[in-house]
Amino acid sequence: MTSHRRFVTSVAWSMLGNAANNLVGFAVFAVIVRLVDPTAIGVLAFAVVFVDMGKIFVSAGVPDLIVRQKEWSDDYANMCFWLNMLVGALSALVVVFIVGPLADANFAAGTTPILAVLASCFLIDAARVVPESRLRREFNFRALARRGLIANVLSGVLGIGMALTGWGIWALVAQRVSSSLLTTLFTLAAAGWFPRLKVSFEGAGAAAAHGFGLAGAALLRLLTARLPDLMLGLFLGPVSVAMYRVGARGFEALFQLAVHPVGSVSLSSFARKEHEGTLGRAYLSTLRALSVLIFPLFLGAAALSGQFVALIFGPNWDESAVVMAILCAAAPAAMASALLHAALSAAHNTKLIFFLFAVSAGSTLLVLLVSVPFFGLVWSAAALAARTYLGIVFSTILAAKSIGVTPPQALRAALPSLVSSWVMLGALLALATVLHNQHILVQIPLLVAAGIVVYAFMMGVIFRRSTVAALSGASEIFPQLAKLHPPAAWTKFLGRTGLRGRKAGLGR
Repeated sequence: MTSHRRFVTSVAWSMLGNAANNLVGFAVFAVIVRLVDPTAIGVLAFAVVFVDMGKIFVSAGVPDLIVRQKEWSDDYANMCFWLNMLVGALSALVVVFIVGPLADANFAAGTTPILAVLASCFLIDAARVVPESRLRREFNFRALARRGLIANVLSGVLGIGMALTGWGIWALVAQRVSSSLLTTLFTLAAAGWFPRLKVSFEGAGAAAAHGFGLAGAALLRLLTARLPDLMLGLFLGPVSVAMYRVGARGFEALFQLAVHPVGSVSLSSFARKEHEGTLGRAYLSTLRALSVLIFPLFLGAAALSGQFVALIFGPNWDESAVVMAILCAAAPAAMASALLHAALSAAHNTKLIFFLFAVSAGSTLLVLLVSVPFFGLVWSAAALAARTYLGIVFSTILAAKSIGVTPPQALRAALPSLVSSWVMLGALLALATVLHNQHILVQIPLLVAAGIVVYAFMMGVIFRRSTVAALSGASEIFPQLAKLHPPAAWTKFLGRTGLRGRKAGLGR
């Protein structure tokens, strides 16, 4: 297999595995939510925040170090393995003996035993880092995807079975721990590598310094995403955490499927354009093209959140539906932020990326400190959405020079699809009030069809020029699209607009 084909195949398996695991995880979560008390959902969501923080330090930097090694070294891999295990053990002790008692006193009694069991994931996941990195080094993403999916399915069956037999919160705990354990066992078997007891810690200092440097940015990113769970838990209790987490889970599943792959692909494209000196043009063309597809997807999901949450999670999660709608309404800004970070990575401006993460975490904390105690769950979600839109404006202004764009250019690239998507959202909310007496399964297809019609009208008639520019720019940034032969209708449409055969300008 050629290096190019191996790369493309690896990316495909990585994206497929990520999508499949997210779908399976979401399906299991949806089933268990219907069977378990909301308080249990909130307690676990609160506990998992600390588990996820600890896991950042368990693996930080080691995958990069292993993959970047010119030749595989068993001695170096063995040192990294035991270094990870040491960090995992220390993280478990901190969570059990420091975080646990504090959570019992300030959040919900009985949280410590749950944290103690979940803390086993630190050691389990630490044992997986090196063999997983070896598989990535060998571009064996197929093995990772298949074994990860099998582990998630088996652990999901265990969790659902325990929930059906009345285990409550322990069904969720067992599902998470068993998923980590099975994934680690399968990965060790696939990699064919096992650690030795005899170990030399030569080079451990440099590895630790590299890892903790990367962990800082990862921790800030995680804090920004999970601060709402922490603040809602501390001020309002487990039920509010559960309401937020159920609404956020629907949004996150869609974001993982639609936006995360975009960041990976865009980074590769931007890196190439950076070498050619056309990063700014590439960023604007990509933003214009992706906004046409992704903005209506999320604002349509915002309009359908009530029907979606009632259908998937049950009728007792009305606040979760509002939370999901608000988070989806803020998704255009979140997508633009992900794209901006990819462009900054291509421009090698890691200091600005870290600064933006720090500002995002700090402003999120400030917004939550003001909104949660005084205004409650829904208004806190709305304040976070407003912060996301203000944040992308601030980030674009700071990043403009690094990536070679001006804020007005970025605004013109995204504004047509943003306006069209918000018009579509307003129309769907109005239609939903008319259809509220209809069955959910009747409402959903009617709303989807109406959304397609409204958005197609806005982009095909009102903003037709911008739509053609977006699609033309997509083939310029992703050359694979240029190899596809457009249908006759599309060619005729390009001819009528006068854009066939010439490139779209940046300002259009």
